[in-house]
Amino acid sequence: MASVFVTVGTTLFDQLVEVTNEPLFHAALWILGYRYLVVQYGRGTTIPCAPSDESVQKAVVELGWPVSEAYPLELSMFRYKPSIQMEIDAASLVISHGGAGTCVQALTPTGSRRLIVVINDTLLGNHQEELAFTLARGRHAVVTTPTDLTTLLLKGTSAIYPSDAQSFYEFSPDVKQFLGPSVPPEQAGFVGFHRGHPERLLAYLDERLTVL
Repeated sequence: MASVFVTVGTTLFDQLVEVTNEPLFHAALWILGYRYLVVQYGRGTTIPCAPSDESVQKAVVELGWPVSEAYPLELSMFRYKPSIQMEIDAASLVISHGGAGTCVQALTPTGSRRLIVVINDTLLGNHQEELAFTLARGRHAVVTTPTDLTTLLLKGTSAIYPSDAQSFYEFSPDVKQFLGPSVPPEQAGFVGFHRGHPERLLAYLDERLTVL
């Protein structure tokens, strides 16, 4: 069964964790084909919790999606671990705050999983935003905000995808193929990066960030 891993690293990012508690978020992931959700919530005050079956099914009905059923994803959570490699390895989709280390782990080996970077737009001078846009310009990842994350999962669109990036039409127009686990990321339009060489990705990101 396909798994989603949401991680905020060491940052305080309750806005993202709050989204993971919403019935519509669970409904969107269920429709895409995911069944497990792991949330690393760091030092936040919002505790991850699964919505009720009834609230998720109501969300699907209100959306008008032609599915017979939908349920909350099976949820597990933790604040910190010495390593999150096991959670990343198990995930078909990583939703991250945009830390460089997490992005490197999520993007290697190439083609293993999709990466969505969620920008914390409450921060000033957010270098993680620069990193996120660098990855988006290469179609290695997709960028959004907490407010638009669920819309991205439902419709495959993002309000803050950088305007100078390659267009969304280069991704699969079918949101289930674009963000779901049914096909490999590269088949959905994502561009793989340096298979098996995360140190090359770090060098690339360092170079890109110096010219932004």
